[in-house]
Amino acid sequence: MLVPIPSSYSPRVPMFTCAVGSELYAISKYNITPSSVMWVRCTSTYSWRQAPSMTVARANAVVCVFDDKIYVMGGCHADESTNWAEVFDPKTQTWEPLPDPGAELRVSLIKKVEVKLGKICVRGIEEMDYVYDPKEGKWDVPEAFLIESECEIDNVRYQCGRQSCLWYDIKHNEWKAVMGLATLNGNRRCYFVEIANYGGKLLILWGKFAPPRRQNKNIWCAVIALERRNNDEEVWGKVEWASVVLTVPKSYVFLRCEVKPV
Repeated sequence: MLVPIPSSYSPRVPMFTCAVGSELYAISKYNITPSSVMWVRCTSTYSWRQAPSMTVARANAVVCVFDDKIYVMGGCHADESTNWAEVFDPKTQTWEPLPDPGAELRVSLIKKVEVKLGKICVRGIEEMDYVYDPKEGKWDVPEAFLIESECEIDNVRYQCGRQSCLWYDIKHNEWKAVMGLATLNGNRRCYFVEIANYGGKLLILWGKFAPPRRQNKNIWCAVIALERRNNDEEVWGKVEWASVVLTVPKSYVFLRCEVKPV
């Protein structure tokens, strides 16, 4: 008599994998042919099986986990307004569609999705960011979430968006703007920013289209000295050096900045 046995099939890589409870879920990152399949592996038996399929077949979707739920966005036709984004609840083993974020996001190429301060930030390669609030069930574009990168200097967290640099005041439990950078911030209006700790100073890299035909992109770099003032209630920055360091085709996307000792 034939009896079922646990499957030893391992889904193809690369995969987006995430642990939810005692199970590991996987969705293919780079599909040539759109697929709605999601895999799940039980950590006790190490066997893979198919989880409930997504409602839409996707290729190159972005995925993140928040509050033990799996959020999947994009990777399908831009006119798929009903199920362009959906969420999977492992407890109920069901998929639910998210509200339509609008055609502007659906037709853009997504660079990154991440969870920040209890909300899901979706970043496109164009000059646009969207934030989904799972509690409210709404999409928004608040300035506070237009954050590209984060680093820590002297036990202080710093974040940098397209219009301002912020530092986290632990005492008051809030983000505050780094003072003294108005001129620099006005020159940094672009669609990517990366920052890093450069020997105790703040290093910022950003890209701007180069005139006259915007066919190339200038990569700018600035080094900023930081100073605490007014009984540590304020952080001031002083630009020590700023210049164009590289020119690349505009299709290049800068992904990460990391400073290592030479």
